[in-house]
Amino acid sequence: MTRARVRTAMTMLAPYLLTGPAIVFVAVFLYAPVLFSVGLSFSDWNFIHPEARFVGLDNYAQVLGDPYFREAAWNTALYCIVLIPAQIVIPLALAALLLRVGESRAGRIYKPLLFLPTILAYSTAGIAWLWLFDPLNGFLNTVLTTLGHAPSRWYTDPDLALWTVAIVTFWKTFGLNMLLFLAALVSIPKDILEAATIDKAGPFTRFRTIELPLISPTFFFVAVTTSFGVLDDIVGVIDVLTGGGPYGSSTNILYYMFERGLKYFQFGQASAASVIIIVLVLAVTWAQFRLLERKVHYES
Repeated sequence: MTRARVRTAMTMLAPYLLTGPAIVFVAVFLYAPVLFSVGLSFSDWNFIHPEARFVGLDNYAQVLGDPYFREAAWNTALYCIVLIPAQIVIPLALAALLLRVGESRAGRIYKPLLFLPTILAYSTAGIAWLWLFDPLNGFLNTVLTTLGHAPSRWYTDPDLALWTVAIVTFWKTFGLNMLLFLAALVSIPKDILEAATIDKAGPFTRFRTIELPLISPTFFFVAVTTSFGVLDDIVGVIDVLTGGGPYGSSTNILYYMFERGLKYFQFGQASAASVIIIVLVLAVTWAQFRLLERKVHYES
């Protein structure tokens, strides 16, 4: 084989050699487990007996008929209604404020402080907030008592547990979105902003009509990743802070799946719950692409 043919063959094989490892990794560690979970959702198997028993749609019927699952689904809806807008709007507002601060001393202090919770482990964050929310000797109850208010039960109160989990989850995760928005705002060409300033556009008008449309690709990316990542973010906080209690008031469907599989060894029901979660996430993601992608302005 001549050198030219070898070079041509290598040129043709290069894309497959470069993308092959990534494709194999995704196939083995993403798609294969999904297909295995779909198959397992139609069986009754606890990983101890040598054979799995086919049960058809019984696992789905049991999961959908479980009052605990319905409560977890309702809590999931509340989490998403509160956390998804909060994890998009508040980080965007903080990024816009940090952009105005610039590289001043205050900016150099605020940026790492606001991003610090993101790099903490869930165990560390949970322990810190357990101390803050402690019903007996917690810092927040000490402040309330000092101000003359009655102490609160916080995460041990069925009416407040869900919202304490939401607060900790937001605190733990908002820093990454803020950093993404800040990077997008910094990349906006200065001459466009200077032209708007010369035209006497105020900060809010400049942000609404110029900055926000120019960072719409980042906004779209953050909206999509936040929507399907928020369930996983909540699980870590629930496991450390409340364990799904009290009385299931702070659980969600992903934590329900975790409990069914790894606590009660009901892997068929856990797999059925995982399939339901996958369908819901795909539906929400599809709706976001249909509603938001057309409003994204990509630079040519």
